[in-house]
Amino acid sequence: MTEEEFDEFLMSIGGLENGYFTDRPPIKSSSYFAVGPGWYGIIKRLIEDLIKLGWDKQICQVKEKFGGLRFYINAGSDQIHTRIREAEDESYLTCEKCGEPGEHRTDRGWWTTLCDEHNVKQN
Repeated sequence: MTEEEFDEFLMSIGGLENGYFTDRPPIKSSSYFAVGPGWYGIIKRLIEDLIKLGWDKQICQVKEKFGGLRFYINAGSDQIHTRIREAEDESYLTCEKCGEPGEHRTDRGWWTTLCDEHNVKQN
């Protein structure tokens, strides 16, 4: 999924609310998300599922940490938090650059999740 496609998705749902600064306009840009485009599909499916589970669309932070997705919200049901953990787990199997199957790599001086092709390009 491209940045443009992800931005279109965010706009189609009216954006997300900033959980830290509630007086700011809705988040409608992929630039808020500190992850590579390979994880946009995971995040899109996650957001769609969370909305169905009754999530209030308040988001605090989305980033990569130790090679995996982190998706922080203010509050949610056990079902919502379970679904977030599932998406975070999925990120460890998905290349952050392209979205293809990837491997969690810890031998690079930093932790990352990449497919073989993107791992070779970065060596």
